[in-house]
Amino acid sequence: MDNTYGKVYDLIIIGGGPAGLTAGIYAMRAKLNTICIEKENEGGKIAEAGIVENYPGFDSISGFELSQKFVEHAKKFNLNIVHDTIKKIDISKPFKIIGENNTYITKSIIIATGTKDKKLGLNEDKFIGRGVSYCTTCDAFFYLNKEVIVIGRGTPAVMSALNLKDIAKKVTIITDKPELRAAENIMLERLNDAENVKIITNAKPLKILGDDKAEGVLVSLNGEEKEIKADGIFISMGHIPNSEFLESSGIALNKKGFIIVDKSCRTNIDGIFACGDITGGVLQVSKSVGEGAVALASASQYLNNYKNDK
Repeated sequence: MDNTYGKVYDLIIIGGGPAGLTAGIYAMRAKLNTICIEKENEGGKIAEAGIVENYPGFDSISGFELSQKFVEHAKKFNLNIVHDTIKKIDISKPFKIIGENNTYITKSIIIATGTKDKKLGLNEDKFIGRGVSYCTTCDAFFYLNKEVIVIGRGTPAVMSALNLKDIAKKVTIITDKPELRAAENIMLERLNDAENVKIITNAKPLKILGDDKAEGVLVSLNGEEKEIKADGIFISMGHIPNSEFLESSGIALNKKGFIIVDKSCRTNIDGIFACGDITGGVLQVSKSVGEGAVALASASQYLNNYKNDK
């Protein structure tokens, strides 16, 4: 694999979601030699959200539309977004980022790789695309006027049910917790006002039912096994960090795999910064945007000292 374009970048941003794109906008305005590397869709997981009502400046906007506005804004400032899957980071300086397609060399790095859906760990993989989904925004309309199940906890499960309640005939939420909570009480109020939503608590999922297609869920409820039937199943168990490629890098992670940073978004490696959902804490787009700006400010300071040391 060759170093892309045979150059050493001032900054490489890994991840093209709200945090990474915000850092990219600031980097381009600072005239830094920068690229953003994204392995999947530009705009990040916010694109999978239904309606976003808590991002300042927009009373109500779809997650997909908001994500595209981030992308359009970054491209307005000519941020080069490269598609590649990063396999590891070599922290010897200058840093080397090894991807499937290329190796990239850079003076500084901002990691903004976000999170991915947490799996049940049962037999759900067999039914992905055949009645089981992790994305209500993507797949809800396949279940127009049908009965669906949401398996999950907390805010992710509540958001999925809210996205489904006006599409599906009936939504049954199955959670293994004694109660369903959400980050914002208004979300629970809207859920409780929906006549077609049922919540089953203290129910432990045991197995996805079905042969060629998912037909329901087997749960343990009050010490007994019970089958709950449905046309579709949405898994909303929360998220885990996209940090596997960092495990042998020397970059410090906490027990859950999130990157440990200080208030200036600095990691334990001088010249490497992290921002957004990959740092854990509150997983909200406004927090990601704020951290993207902070990370770039810290990276700029580092690069100024880098030049002065030469």
